[in-house]
Amino acid sequence: MKNFACFCALLLCLAFKANSQGNYIPGCILTLNHDTLKGLVDYRDWELNPDKVRFKAPSGEIKTFWPREISAFWISKDVVYLSKRLAMDISNYRVEDLVRNDSVKMVPDTAIFVKLIVSGRLNLYYLRDSKDKDHYWFQRNNDSIYEMRITRRMVSTQGTVLMSDRALASLKLYQIILPGIVADCPAVSEKAKTAEFSMQSFTKIAVKYNECINGEKASVVIKQKKVKVTFGLIAGASMVSLKFFGSDQVYLTRVTFPSTWTYMAGGAFKIILPYLHGSWIIYNDIVYRPYQVSGTFDTINIFNPGTSTHYTYDFTMGYLKFNTMLRYQFPKWAIKPFVNLGMSNSFALVIKNSYTKTITSPPSHEEGAAITSVKNYEAGFICGIGACFKGLGLEFRYEWANGMSAYAGFTGSENSYSFLLSYTFGQK
Repeated sequence: MKNFACFCALLLCLAFKANSQGNYIPGCILTLNHDTLKGLVDYRDWELNPDKVRFKAPSGEIKTFWPREISAFWISKDVVYLSKRLAMDISNYRVEDLVRNDSVKMVPDTAIFVKLIVSGRLNLYYLRDSKDKDHYWFQRNNDSIYEMRITRRMVSTQGTVLMSDRALASLKLYQIILPGIVADCPAVSEKAKTAEFSMQSFTKIAVKYNECINGEKASVVIKQKKVKVTFGLIAGASMVSLKFFGSDQVYLTRVTFPSTWTYMAGGAFKIILPYLHGSWIIYNDIVYRPYQVSGTFDTINIFNPGTSTHYTYDFTMGYLKFNTMLRYQFPKWAIKPFVNLGMSNSFALVIKNSYTKTITSPPSHEEGAAITSVKNYEAGFICGIGACFKGLGLEFRYEWANGMSAYAGFTGSENSYSFLLSYTFGQK
């Protein structure tokens, strides 16, 4: 089953590669002449604002647009980027960078894509640059656009030039600029004097101002990315097979145990990451799986062919399994294929194992424990493929675990193949 595991790993790698090559979804381009071009936009759910955007026309032609070439592009009402010519404060912000250089640095008017956060009488724009520094701009009607600047410096606390005597100081210039922008709404202007430098704080200022002026309700374009957690049930059939290796239990390693069918059932929860339309998921399930298997082995005394020994080994096990996997779910269709890769943690709740040894001549019978030292915990590797439709899911899963034996010179493995049906509550 190594080939299947490699296949699942390959699918995950292809998913990573596919995301890096393109994620074309329906979107629009607004040209400089204010014409709207409909097609597919290569949307990457950017953490850093894009410096260009790729657009696929209905004809299949792919074209790259730079900020100076278009007015805007959007994916939906929640994802809108505008092209603006803006001056920007690119001074260092992180402490490790300020230690090397804390001088103020501005770039002149440059065409960039900014993300529209709030739309109304007062607009709020946002950009995160390549140094992970956040930039915010406010624009009232069609007036000038003002950046909310905060300057950070390393200043001496002891009057020396030693780095150990320097501390971080921040000058919140935006708390001087912003109250003037919203001065015609005194209540909001007062709050602007103490506003925090954050998306949440600036969004509240913009919304309150738009509601204050003529009762106009602002449109909050961007929705905060949130991790979504869903819960559900999972159950199915598993085919389990055992195998032992080593020199401490010679006869047991020669037994070929038949594969046995059993059930697996429990609960599941998914942590849906807020990127690429929920394609990446941390999938977890907690299930109980018992199994019972028997195997035999016979030997013949070469010095006395009429004497034979018959061994029977019985194992009855029950495990509470905690499985955690990284799942990639293809988001573009109603039926969504997925691939899993992860690990299992199995805790033994039921441990029963025995053997019988029967000799024909002279007749004798012996019983005992097949393995006297059994682990209560097994670790394993899981991979699987399947598909989801709304709340229903179907999966084929393979698992390899490192076996129950606690002996150093005697190990084993447990392989299982499962067909699972799941249901996620509240999934549409």
